[in-house]
Amino acid sequence: MSPVSTALPRPDRARIPGLFLPATLAVYLIDGAIARSSVLLERPDVIAPAVTFDLTLFVTFLYWMLVIRRKLARPRTALPVFLASVAAAALTLPPGHRQFVLYVRYLGIPLELAVLVLVVVGVRRAHARLRAAGTELDIPERIHAALEGSVGYRRVADVVATEVALMYYALASWRRRPFAPRGVQAFSYHGATGAAAVFYTLVAASLVELVAVHFLLRAIAPRVALAVLALSVFATVWLLGFARSLQLRPVWMSDEALHVRSGMAWAVDIARADVARIEVGMPKVPPKRTSGYLRAMTVGQPNVLVTLRAPAVARGPYGRTRTVERVSLALDDPRRFARLAAEMGFAGAT
Repeated sequence: MSPVSTALPRPDRARIPGLFLPATLAVYLIDGAIARSSVLLERPDVIAPAVTFDLTLFVTFLYWMLVIRRKLARPRTALPVFLASVAAAALTLPPGHRQFVLYVRYLGIPLELAVLVLVVVGVRRAHARLRAAGTELDIPERIHAALEGSVGYRRVADVVATEVALMYYALASWRRRPFAPRGVQAFSYHGATGAAAVFYTLVAASLVELVAVHFLLRAIAPRVALAVLALSVFATVWLLGFARSLQLRPVWMSDEALHVRSGMAWAVDIARADVARIEVGMPKVPPKRTSGYLRAMTVGQPNVLVTLRAPAVARGPYGRTRTVERVSLALDDPRRFARLAAEMGFAGAT
């Protein structure tokens, strides 16, 4: 059940570097040279804001004129370009002259909120469209389907979909039940294995460390304290979202396929005809880094090993992929899994 791809045609994507990238490179070469010259020291109150404007707003304007206006990308793709320009401008300007970059960064806040609203609307529309077509997707797959159709770049969609899904699981999933389409058998892996408990423990430890480190750094280096605080909050939310995803994304089995999920870590769909053997109990699993082997659950001792007739592609966070021939699971109820696999006709279920 891979997301429906509605990305822009490949020829349009190939034309973007020929127009936008050389113009951006020229801006950074010229303004970068000015930022590192004595001219900046002579008139920092004038030169620093001008360079900041060129490296952020003007570059985003170039993207709009050379890419979006030519219908080579969606308008919402201007936000990642703007944020990347802000980061690049901070690296280009020397220390002591970056305060205007922070002011410009605030302009991105309403844009980010607008994009977030558009993502939510897009996800709801994608869900309605897919449901009408008889297709059921979990939250991360819905987000990816919505973003790939609107962003137009698969890699960007992969990264944003992962981040948005983790934020959703951390902040807005507390009344949601584990996802399983109608008529399938679902299998959890977060209870007996203790996988979710491990990450909740990490969340609690992160919160304690966050408070202690923040108050310590605030007395020594206030600016560093704010940066560390933001990074710590992001890491804590990421861990919380991952813990929730372990509870809400079970492994599930249908008459046609086995759908392996391990939170936001890995997802692989294996057709029933491609399953050569299923070993349950204490299977002899390969070492973790063995080629073609995926240990889907890193917490808990594997109690199911699925051997494939043909390689399958496992999808990880941020667009990461692996080709696998064997997949091990650490399920809460492996005996029930073996019984239902045999009843559904999966080959070699033992």
